[in-house]
Amino acid sequence: MRSAIKIKSKPKEKSDFFESIKNIVLEMPNQLKKPMDKGIVVLVLLLSCFGLLMIWSASMYNAKLAFQNNEFYFVKKQLTFVLLGLGLMWVVSIVNYKHLRRFAGLALGISLILLLAVMLFVNESSHGASRWITIGGVVIQPAELAKVCVLLFVAREIEKRQNMLSSFKGFVILLSFTAVFALLIYQQPALSTAIIVAGLIIGMYFMAGGSMIWIVLMAAMAICVVALFIYSSPWRLERVLAFLDPWSDLLGKGWQPAQSLMALGSGGIFGQGIGNGKAKLMFLPEPQNDYIFSIIGEEMGLLGCVVLILVYFLLIFRLIRISLATPDIFGRLLVSGMALLLGMQVFLNIAVVTNLVPPTGVMLPFISYGGSSLVTLMLGIGVCLNVSRNVA
Repeated sequence: MRSAIKIKSKPKEKSDFFESIKNIVLEMPNQLKKPMDKGIVVLVLLLSCFGLLMIWSASMYNAKLAFQNNEFYFVKKQLTFVLLGLGLMWVVSIVNYKHLRRFAGLALGISLILLLAVMLFVNESSHGASRWITIGGVVIQPAELAKVCVLLFVAREIEKRQNMLSSFKGFVILLSFTAVFALLIYQQPALSTAIIVAGLIIGMYFMAGGSMIWIVLMAAMAICVVALFIYSSPWRLERVLAFLDPWSDLLGKGWQPAQSLMALGSGGIFGQGIGNGKAKLMFLPEPQNDYIFSIIGEEMGLLGCVVLILVYFLLIFRLIRISLATPDIFGRLLVSGMALLLGMQVFLNIAVVTNLVPPTGVMLPFISYGGSSLVTLMLGIGVCLNVSRNVA
C-alpha cells in the first residue's frame, strides 16, 4: 500500500514542477505591466557604467602588455557580462517571486554540485586558488552563484519553519547548513567568501527574529573557526601580520596594502584625473579586481570615493524600504538579504583597500572586473525588482 502511494506522488510532484513553470510564463505579461522601483535600475546602471570606466582605466596598462596592445581587453569582456546581467535582471524582474519558493531546493542543489565539482574536478586556477570551472566554454565561479542560491533557500526555509527559529533543533539545522556551505567554499580556498555566506545566513536568521542567544553563539563560534583557519595557515598568518604593519615587509606581504594606501593618499580630495593614476603601472597587481577602489581614490580623490559610497548607501536604502513594505516573510527576507549581501561586500572591499581588515579577495559590487560576481548580483537585484512590482 505504501509503495503504491509513493509511486503516485512522483508524477504529482513532477506535474506541480511544470505547473509552476507554466504559471510563471503565463503571469509574465501581467508582471510586466506592474510598476517597479526604477530608482534601483538607475543606480545599478550607474554603478555598472562607472565600473566599465574604472576597469578600463585600471587595466589599460596591463592589458596593453598582455594582450597585444589591446587596452580595451578587460572592459570589452566586462561589457559582455554587463549586458548579459542586465538581460537576466530584466527577465527575473518579471518572474513572480512567489513562485521561486518552488525552485529554491533545485537552485541549492545545483550550487552544491558546482561547489563539489570545483573541489573534485578543477580546471581553472589563479594565484594558488581553485575557484573556477569551465562549462561549455564559459568560466564560472560557483562560490558567487552560491550566495544567491543560499539567499533564496534560507528565505524559504525560515518562512516554512518559523516555529523552529528559537528552538535548539532550529539552531542545529542552521549551524549545520552554514558549516557545510562555508567549508565547501573555504576549500577553494576562499575564506572571505565563506565568511560572507556564513554572515548572510546568520544575518537573515537575525532579521527573521531568531534567538539572540543562538546568534551570539554562532558568531562566537564563527570567530573561533576563522581564527583557527588563519593560525593554521602560514600564508594567511603572514597576511594578518602584514596587515598590522604593512611597512615592515614592504617588498613582501605588505606590498599590496602599502601600495593601496599610497594610491589613496596620492589622490587627495579631487584626484589625479581618470587614466592618470600611477598605482596601476605594475604597483598594484590586477588593479581591476579587488583593489579597484584604490584606483578610484587615486584618480577621483576623496570626493569620488564619498560619492560612490553614497550611491551604494542609496541602493541599499531602497532595498530596505522595499523589504519593510513587503507583507510576506519570504519576499521580505529575499530583499533584506540582498541588501545585507551588498552591504557586507562593499564594507569588506573598502575595509581591505583602506587596511582596516586583512586582504581578503572580495569584489566591489558592480565595479570590480568579474562576470560571475556581476551576473549573480544582477540576478539577485532582478528578484528584488519583482518584489517591488508586487508590493501594494
